[in-house]
Amino acid sequence: MKQTLGGLTLAILLTACAAQNATTNITPDAWRADLRYLAAELPRRHVNAFHTISRERFADEVAKLDTAMPRLTNDESVVGLMRTVALVGDGHTHLDLPPSFPRYPIELHWFGDELRVVAVGAPYHAALGARVSAIGDVPLADLMQRATELVPRGETAGWTRETAAMQLTSPEVLHGLGVIADRERAPFVLENSAGERMTVKLSPARIGDFSSWRMAGAETPPLYLRHLNESCWTEFLPDSQTVYFSFSAYPKEAEFQERATALAKLLDDSHARRLIIDLRRNQGGDFQRFRTFLLPIIEARSAINRAAGLFVIIGPGTFSAAGVTSLDLRNRAHAILVGAPAGIRPNHYGDSAEFRLPNSGLRISYATQFHQFGDATDSEIAPDKRIEPTWEDFRAGRDPVMEWILSFTQ
Repeated sequence: MKQTLGGLTLAILLTACAAQNATTNITPDAWRADLRYLAAELPRRHVNAFHTISRERFADEVAKLDTAMPRLTNDESVVGLMRTVALVGDGHTHLDLPPSFPRYPIELHWFGDELRVVAVGAPYHAALGARVSAIGDVPLADLMQRATELVPRGETAGWTRETAAMQLTSPEVLHGLGVIADRERAPFVLENSAGERMTVKLSPARIGDFSSWRMAGAETPPLYLRHLNESCWTEFLPDSQTVYFSFSAYPKEAEFQERATALAKLLDDSHARRLIIDLRRNQGGDFQRFRTFLLPIIEARSAINRAAGLFVIIGPGTFSAAGVTSLDLRNRAHAILVGAPAGIRPNHYGDSAEFRLPNSGLRISYATQFHQFGDATDSEIAPDKRIEPTWEDFRAGRDPVMEWILSFTQ
């Protein structure tokens, strides 16, 4: 799935462009051919496509969709395929709409039971910070129920909820789910801090210039919301002799080695007594690179590899290899995990590969390996200290996770 912003989805919107989607002129027969190709190829390629759903149930759902496709719109067919792939039930097996599909210029994120607008483009700035109540006549609870059907259900609840909310920014998905009649005008029903309702009719983003976007929160954002386009970056916090390492993606080997060397130098030169590794926005990559280049550096430094010397921040956006890295740090370097449960389960299907459907060109990702990094009964990578920022924290630019870590004494 796409990279998130601490569980947010801004990175997806930043790649949206004006290109027409590839499904505009596909005939029902072509959709049915794509479905048959999917039904044959996904079980053949996936390491274990029926780990959650039975082969018989999968075949039955495929047959139902095949029968319905002559009556469906293109968007309904896309949604039907997304729902079919999601039945497999692991987060590495999914149909993602490509970046060429436009998105509504709005960024949504859950805070407790509230879905908030945390970023938005012009001319919709009045929506910033508002709660989502409905889209058109469909209330939020029903929206989430429909969108969740398009999300693989084999990962943690937080990841499922954030991923479902992300689907609500897609014109194709909302139209295909029957939420809106016109993709060009999506009526988001919002509620402001005074409890007043307003309806904002969003049009899809047709350009790649997001200079008009505004983000909720303080003028100076907390560390985890800075340098969002960088995979890794560091900052030394002298008041607490702490190095903060934002680790949001796994770079290629040469860059990773360079970053690891720079981190080692900073730890030594600063005489740091604490290292914080922030994995909240890390959607995964190759965990072996971390084991090769960075884990030995941490293990070798007694000032860090000790009780209360290393803290790792996780959350619903911590997915795939990032979950493995958090466990490596806990098991091999005394790390204290802080935040919310990771999006990935400790035992999961992963190592994605992909194929494309022959007519629509839509890309299907699928898992090629099963990994067991916990006990058979482990259902989540849980933090040692659970702290989840509230809307009030976000709006004020506070990060209660960092505040707790920096105040920690033992």
